[in-house]
Amino acid sequence: MKVEVETISPVKRSLSVEVGSDIVGEEFASAYAELSRRVKISGFRPGKVPLAILEKRYHQEIADDVVRRLIPRFYEEAVKEVGLVPVQLPTIDHVSVAKDAPLSFRATVEVRPPISLQPYRDLPLVRRPITVTEADVAAVLDSLRQRQGQLEGLGDDHVVVEGDYVVIDFEGTVDGQPVPETAAKGYLVHVGAKALVPEIEAALAGHRKGDRFETAVAFLPDHRNARLAGRLATFQVAVVEVKRQVLPELDDDFAKDLGMESLAVLRATVRQDIERRKREEQRLDERQALLKTLLERHQVELPPSLVQREAVLVRDRITRHLHTTGADLPGPEADTLQRQADRVAEERVKGDLLLETIAERERLQVDEGEIEREIERLARDTKSSVREVRKLLAGESGTFGGLRATLLREKTLDWLHAQAQIREEEGSTSGQAP
Repeated sequence: MKVEVETISPVKRSLSVEVGSDIVGEEFASAYAELSRRVKISGFRPGKVPLAILEKRYHQEIADDVVRRLIPRFYEEAVKEVGLVPVQLPTIDHVSVAKDAPLSFRATVEVRPPISLQPYRDLPLVRRPITVTEADVAAVLDSLRQRQGQLEGLGDDHVVVEGDYVVIDFEGTVDGQPVPETAAKGYLVHVGAKALVPEIEAALAGHRKGDRFETAVAFLPDHRNARLAGRLATFQVAVVEVKRQVLPELDDDFAKDLGMESLAVLRATVRQDIERRKREEQRLDERQALLKTLLERHQVELPPSLVQREAVLVRDRITRHLHTTGADLPGPEADTLQRQADRVAEERVKGDLLLETIAERERLQVDEGEIEREIERLARDTKSSVREVRKLLAGESGTFGGLRATLLREKTLDWLHAQAQIREEEGSTSGQAP
């Protein structure tokens, strides 16, 4: 095999490959032998069809088959021989094949760019203080009380005010015609939470249990429901019941209901949990700051295919998020979002390439034990079986390539964090606030 490499750009190479005529001849002979055994031609027994007849009738089919067999094999060998690291499948052209001649083809492929690493050890990092205030603790305790709260019915003469919980039946019509998807029975509304159509929620104020009323709702032209977009709907609303939330007292009994010995122990536990969470947020923020410093210190020409692939993933995540929230972006905002997705993709690809290069330089690796521990963690978090998670992450190759790359990225960031020169922000005190 002969291989010539042409550098088109820092991230693109062209390989001209020539496979010897002896190998090509053997492949043609094998292909014709296989064809002879399976083809049926009148006047000849299977396996006895003369080669000249096969060549006359099936030359192009056999040539195409030889190309399909040989090009992937020798492309892989050529890439290894010249030491390239492709980041995409190649574009194959200039294919020339004949029975008694060498096979030649050109493979154009994007590759990892050369990276001249700038200093990455002892990166400067400013550590901001961690404080846990009484307000932080109070907010968590209040949230716990909210979860333990009970709804109790109010009297028939109670007038709905903000903060009440109201059970309603409602149905919307457009031009007098019911719209089934706008109807519900026994719907619980927390007045003031803004989780329902604002006009209906606002109209509840001042009503009592048993009241019936109607209110108009004007839907925006870009509403996701085409039957309602730009239309004025009339809603018939019935107040079924009015309730309020009764919260437990913040005392030792409340703490014991949560499995704590006393309120003091609960407060201490909450404070520790908040501090632990803030320390983890601090670690993540600091690692992100280190990555930002790396990005600023390096100029890297990025393979377009990697950026495009990552941009598609970013856009898909944004689209799924918008779909779940029911939001639709008008044209100009969608264009802005597209540009932001492209920038995020460029930063992500550049960061990945830098971290991969540092990992190689420092000989950082992910061992099988780390793979297994992450699989077990994911199984616990997703309430799935280890077998299911392993099958999902193994991929077609069974090598856990994607998971291994993710873990190596995290490991490299942790290594950079451990190497960083950390300076406490002036006035910084870690731990509890007075």
